[in-house]
Amino acid sequence: MPHVIQMTLDDRLLDISAPGPWARALDLIQSTSRFELWVSVPDGPSMCMLRNGESAWLMYLRGPGDSGFRSVGDTHRPGVEAFTLDNGQVDEYPRAWCIDVAQCLQALVDFRDRDGARPESITWCDS
Repeated sequence: MPHVIQMTLDDRLLDISAPGPWARALDLIQSTSRFELWVSVPDGPSMCMLRNGESAWLMYLRGPGDSGFRSVGDTHRPGVEAFTLDNGQVDEYPRAWCIDVAQCLQALVDFRDRDGARPESITWCDS
C-alpha cells in the first residue's frame, strides 16, 4: 500500500488505510458539495482540495512551510468563488484556478499511487 497515511475532510480524520476505506472516502468526497480536504504523507508532501459544488481547486505542498503550487483551470474564466474552510472561514479564490471535480478526484488517486508525488495530470502554477 502507498505511504499516504492521512486524509482529513473538514478537520475529520478519515480511515484510508486499505482499499475499501479509500473507496468509501472517495464516495464521501464525491457526495459532499462543500469542503476542505487534505491528503498527506508523513513529514512529506500534502495536497488540499477545496470544493464548492462544481467548483474545485487543488493546492500541492512539497512539505511543511512550502509555498507550493495551485491548480490552473481556464485562465480566462472571470470572477471568484467562495470556499468554506474546515474552521468555518469563507475565502474567495479566482474561478480561473478551478478544475473539474473529476480531475481533482483523479489527482487524489494519483497522489496516493505515486507516494505523494505531484500529480502530472494537473496543470500547476507556483503559489
